[in-house]
Formats: sequence, structure tokens, C-alpha cells
Amino acid sequence: MPERCAECGAVLSEGSTCQALFEEFLSLEYTNSAYAQVHFLTVACFMIQHERYSQEALVWIQSTLRIYLEKELTGQQLRQLAAKGTVSATRTWKVIRQADAPSLPKIAWSMTITDVAQSIHDAERYCEQVKQWAHTTLRQMESVH
Repeated sequence: MPERCAECGAVLSEGSTCQALFEEFLSLEYTNSAYAQVHFLTVACFMIQHERYSQEALVWIQSTLRIYLEKELTGQQLRQLAAKGTVSATRTWKVIRQADAPSLPKIAWSMTITDVAQSIHDAERYCEQVKQWAHTTLRQMESVH
């Protein structure tokens, strides 16, 4: 019987975890430029769906994700935007959610990392799936907040 991720609800194949899939995605994105273009989206979606961001970081990432997707920013434009809000010397908030932080409202994610994993061997399809994952994640976040 397939297992479900306790954090995002993804249906996992036997022996698989969302974390292992995420690490596989990151490896691919770091070593293959055809996959690298969606790195920001991969990290954002995984971190959002697995409640890894602090409340302040979640607000920032939701806003940044919306701008990135609506304006179809380039990687360079995204780095410039991110640099303004996340420079550790001036940022007053933590990125990672603390263990004692209040829990977030549960969202029944309609698209998860396991949906994207089905396209991992085709760079073009993978990138399309990650973009769809980002749009879906943002839309579901906005319907709750």
C-alpha cells in the first residue's frame, strides 16, 4: 500500500520520501543547465508544502513567487529581487521555521513533488511541470491566506 507524506500529502512509492525526491531534483538542477532554470520554483514549492519556511519567510516567498510568475522574471531579475529582501545582514527574520513555531493551516495540495517526479527524465517536461507546480502551490496558498 502506498504511503502518504505527513507534511504535503503526496502519495509515495515504497521506500521513497519527498526529501529524497527533492535532493534528486536539486542534484539534477545543479548539474544540468536545462533543469537549472526552475531551481527557485523547485525550492520554493518544496519548502512551502513541507512547512519549512518561517512565517515571515512564507510571506516573503509568496509575494516573490507571485511576482516571478506574473512577470515571468528571468533568473537575473529574480536574483536582484531576492537580494533586496533576503540579505542576511539586514534581514530581521529567520528563513527556516523553528520547531516551536505555531503550526500552519493544512492545505490539501493538489500537486506535489511526486507529480513532478514523473517527468524527471525529460528536461523540457520537467520544467513545465515545476512551473505548473508553482502556479498550483501559489493559487492554493492564496485561497487559504
